[in-house]
Parts: sequence; structure tokens; C-alpha cells
Amino acid sequence: MLEVLMAVFTFVYPQTKNQPVVDTLFGVEIKDPYRWLENVDDPEVKKWVEEQNNLTLKTLKNLKGFRKLYREIDKTSRRKWISVPSVFEDIYFFEKYDGKSNHSVVYMSKGKWDIKRAKKIIDPNKFSKDGLVALDFFYPSYDGKLIVLGKSYGGSENSILYIFDVEKGIYLPDSIPDTKWTSIAWLPDKSGFYYTRNTGSDKFLPRVYFHKLGDDYKNDKYIFGEGLPETWIPSISATRDKRFLILSIEKGWSSNDLYFKKIDSEGDWQKIAENLDGTFTLASYGDYFYILTNYKAPRYRLIRVPIENPDIEKAQEIIPQNQWVLENFSFAGGKLIFRVTDSTFTRIFVADLNGKIEYEIPLSDRGSAYFTIENYESPVIYISFQSFRYPPVIFSFNVNTKEMKKIWQLKVDFNVDDYVQEFVMYPSKDGTLVPMYIIHKKDMKMDGNNPALLTGYGGFAVGMSPHFLGENPYLKRGFVYAIACLRGGNEFGEEWHRQGMRDKKQNVFDDFISAAEYLIQKGFTNPEKLAISGGSNGGLLVGAAMTQRPDLFRAVYCGVPLLDMIRYHKFGVAHLWIPEYGNPDNPEDFKYLYDYSPYHRIDRNLDKVFPAVFFHTAEFDGRVHPMHAMKMAAKMQNMVKTKGPILLYVEPQAGHGAGKPRKKAIEDRTLSTIFILWQLGVKI
Repeated sequence: MLEVLMAVFTFVYPQTKNQPVVDTLFGVEIKDPYRWLENVDDPEVKKWVEEQNNLTLKTLKNLKGFRKLYREIDKTSRRKWISVPSVFEDIYFFEKYDGKSNHSVVYMSKGKWDIKRAKKIIDPNKFSKDGLVALDFFYPSYDGKLIVLGKSYGGSENSILYIFDVEKGIYLPDSIPDTKWTSIAWLPDKSGFYYTRNTGSDKFLPRVYFHKLGDDYKNDKYIFGEGLPETWIPSISATRDKRFLILSIEKGWSSNDLYFKKIDSEGDWQKIAENLDGTFTLASYGDYFYILTNYKAPRYRLIRVPIENPDIEKAQEIIPQNQWVLENFSFAGGKLIFRVTDSTFTRIFVADLNGKIEYEIPLSDRGSAYFTIENYESPVIYISFQSFRYPPVIFSFNVNTKEMKKIWQLKVDFNVDDYVQEFVMYPSKDGTLVPMYIIHKKDMKMDGNNPALLTGYGGFAVGMSPHFLGENPYLKRGFVYAIACLRGGNEFGEEWHRQGMRDKKQNVFDDFISAAEYLIQKGFTNPEKLAISGGSNGGLLVGAAMTQRPDLFRAVYCGVPLLDMIRYHKFGVAHLWIPEYGNPDNPEDFKYLYDYSPYHRIDRNLDKVFPAVFFHTAEFDGRVHPMHAMKMAAKMQNMVKTKGPILLYVEPQAGHGAGKPRKKAIEDRTLSTIFILWQLGVKI
């Protein structure tokens, strides 16, 4: 064991050998003392991980109040919930969680959506005794009588595809491996389906195939995908009206090509959009394709083209670009329904088929809402809504009569009026105004001494929208809880996204750092009371923020993060992130990636005192390799001074987060929460 002198106290870490590997990339000499930790199958690495895990669990679980906090989080996780239904002819599928099982269960009701009398169809809790086998996806046939579903172990998302007969309650003999993140397009007669299968093992390379029910998958007909660049992802779907197959080729998170052909045709694919600077999603209705796109409209617009001549350049504009971001659309009862994001919150409108708005559906707060339809002819839609202070609720809404009925709402046992929600626009380093939500108790004093937690994401066109915080363990202990809506997301459309990707990624970190400075300047908190938290791309965010401005933060929770941005693309599916981050093998991309890469940035700040950090990664993470957190933890434990411990937990039998059983999820949240409470000096 190695004793490391901390800025505040002495902590004892497992011995970690320093075995430098030196690379010279584009004239820059880069030393990597912990390259050996990348080989996670090496017995020496496994032993090191075991020692790190033992230290972390012993440290956090022995803190005063751990069991009390665990019981508290366990209690709040027992909330029952349901999802809005997906409707296939007269069959309504939805998910329901009973508040105590490891996973939610798929239910079915026939003829109408009847929650109380619905029949249990797929119960992932029976997949395995320990809850480690999860349901990854399910795709019903058009009539809802057959379901394609995927199962995987330990959160790996390496799915095996199965087919379930709903009426008989049995699985068909067919199974298909390597269906990670598959897409599905059923034939109308249920005789088979198109799907994507990964052909690249750990390196995700999906290809489109056709499977006929009863056949061995090894004989499935290859359809499309060979020869595509490694970062392009083909997917297959079918239109709701059973007429067309849709082939999309994703080229990152900013553009895709789109093709179609009749679902019963053996003919060639016909072009809808090809090599255009934008994204395209499609629905067929009557004689037209309706297409949601950000082509020539960064905040999106809805266009339509005749199916017989789908020329994008001659498309009719149905909903032009507006001040808000157009997110989604569908049809119900002869109306056009569309959802927008307006300064981070949701609005839903009803219009005629030519896009003329008739009215806006009233929602209860500045929150997040989603809708599903029964079918294009039915006037009934289902709306799921929530906000930071408004518990999740589901309504049915008739677009013709405007009748709204509450079907279900989450029951809570605390007074949401005890808290206030502030929405601010704060200036980033370059003067750009960035939105942030700040939630805290009504009686909070603005004396700069409040504990605070700041979080964000800022990437992949994923926006931060209001979600119910519930009996939040931070808020009830007097925290300021802040959510920054950073560039790189989609809060203000594709321009907002592109201002936070590739060579402009530093904008995201500047936005986040400026959010922290705002909270301090306005008297919400101070650097010794401020913690930051982020996962995945958000883990990169907090890693970059703390290596660039370690003086601003007292504690950091860094979950399943990317941290070595020079080697990230060499592991698993991470080559897919190249369109978003850039390619380290390209000299121009290398410059900015190396500049902000947290694992390398820390070497330029060895004289600084860093916050305490809890690095949390997972054994079977199929998206972000655990080496990022492992190498970063090793470097910080052995090379820098810190305000508190540098802890690492490589969670066994877990992945990036999907499919995690309830018990593991509760323990994860307890570990991260008690770490932040401990480091900020807040009593349990």
C-alpha cells in the first residue's frame, strides 16, 4: 500500500506501478504511466481493481449514516410508475413498475387501455434470479401478436434476440445473437422481419438482414451495410401504415441519409435525402411523406413531399422554423400533433394537416412532456408530463373535443411547495447566455454557505429538460441543486449542438465553469461547498471542469466517463463518437483533443490542489471503456495533491447503466450521495 499526502489529510491507496509508455504524436511527446491498466483481463489489473473496490466500499460504507441513507433511497425508489402505451391495432402495450422488483414489466390490454385489468406479458424479473439479465428492447408486430425482444446480461447491452408469441404466451424457437441496439421492421403478415445485427464484435458494425420466422439466423438474407465507413450506422424501420420500409444511415449526430421502398417490393432503395447537411425522420400519411428535418433550418421544420416524387429541394414547408425547437410530430383524428422545446421546456400543439396551428394543449408547468397516439384515425392521444416540482402524470387527450382525463399520477409524500425553482440565463466565457435551473428550499439564505450540486451534460444533441426530483436526498438537506443546459445539447437546435462539438467542445466546459462561477457570485454557495456530478459524456464534462478549474470545486462524482481523449476511439464502440468529438489520429483534431483531455490536462497542473473525486465505472460497460476512470484515478492518487480522497469503483456485473437491477441501483446512488455529503460536511 502506498501512503499519499493529501492537502487536508493522509489517505492510503493500493500500490500502483508506474510503467510509462511514451508516444510521439504529431510532434508531441506524451507519457502514459498507466497504460498497463487498459488490459482489464490481465490478472495484475484485476487484482488492482479488486483492491481499489475494497478500499472504496470500505471507506464509503463505513461512514456514519450510510445505512440510514440507503434506507432513505430504498424507500424513495419504491415508487410505482407506468409508461404511456404503444398501440398496435387494438392492443395496448405499456410498462409498469410495482415499486419492489428489479425491473419494470410489460403489460398488455386489448380493445382499450385498461391499466387495472391489463395482462402481464413479459416479466424481466423472471429472466434471472439475481436480476442481472435485463430486457433491452421489444418490438411488437403490426397486430401486436408477436414481439421481437432482446435480453442481455450485466448491463452489457450485448443482446440476444428472441420472439415471443403473445396469444400463446410462449417463445418461438428462433434466436439471434449480436443484436446490440438493433432496429426492427416487421412484415405486415408477420412472416419475418428486417433487423440489424452487429458484425464487428466489440467494434460495433451493424448490418441489415432479413429473418424469416423458423429459419436459422445464419441463413438470414443480407440486405445492406457492407463497405460503409466505421462511424456510419444503418438502421431499418417500417412506416406505421404498413406501406414502406425506411433505411436510415446515421453519420453521427448531425446528419443522416434516408431511403425507402415499398415493404412488399424486391426493388431498389429510392433516395429521399442523401449527402445533405441535416437530419431527417419520416412518417407517411396519405399521399405524402412528412419529414422532420434541420436541413436549412437548425431549429427544425416539418416538410412534406409527394411519395411519387420525394424531392427534398421541392418540398412543401408545413411548419417553418420558429423560435422554438421542433422535436416530434404525429397524426391523430385528422390533425397534426407536434411537440416543441421552448427554452428547455415542452409545448404541444394541434394543427391542421397544412400546419396551421389551431390551439396549444395546456400543461401544468414548465416541464417535459411526451405523447403517443392510438392510430392516425383516433382523436385520442396520451401525454406523459413532469417538471422538477410536478410529479409525473399521464393524461388522455381528445384532439377534437379537447377533453383531458388524468389516468395516473405518481404519489408523493412531501410538499413540493417547500421548494422554489429558478430559471436563469447566465453569461458564459464568450458572452453566450446559457440556461440553468436552480432548485432549493424556500427559506434558504443567500449567504454563500449553502452546499450545492451542479450537473450537466452538453453533447450529442441531448438536452437537459425538467424532470421530477422527488424526495431528493440533496434538496431535503438544504442543497442548492443546479442543472446547466450547456452547448452541445439541443436546447436551441442544431446550432447549439454544433457550438459544443468537435473543435468547439471547449465551449461546453466554459459554460459549465461559468455556471459554477454564477452560483458562487450570486451567493448560492462557495467553492468549499460546491460539488459537481456527471455521467458518460457528463463524466468527461466534470473531468474537464475539475482539471481546468480545480479551485472551483470541493468534490466530484465522475460516472462511466471518457477521460483519455487521445485513445478513446481505440476501445469498443467508441469509434462511433468520432463524429461528435473528432479523430485523435487527425492532426487538427488531435490539437484540441489533447488540449482538453482530462487525463493529459492534469499533467499541466501538478502544482494545483484538486477536489476529492469518486470515479465510478463498470466491468461490462459496452459504451465507455473502464480504462478511462481507472487510469485517471491512478494518476490522481499518485501524482497530485487533493482536498479529499480519490476513490475508484469498477462495479462488477454492471454496464453503462441500462438494465441495472434495483438493488444495485440503490447501492450506486447511496455511494455517490454519501461521498458528496461527506466531502461537503453535510450530516446524513
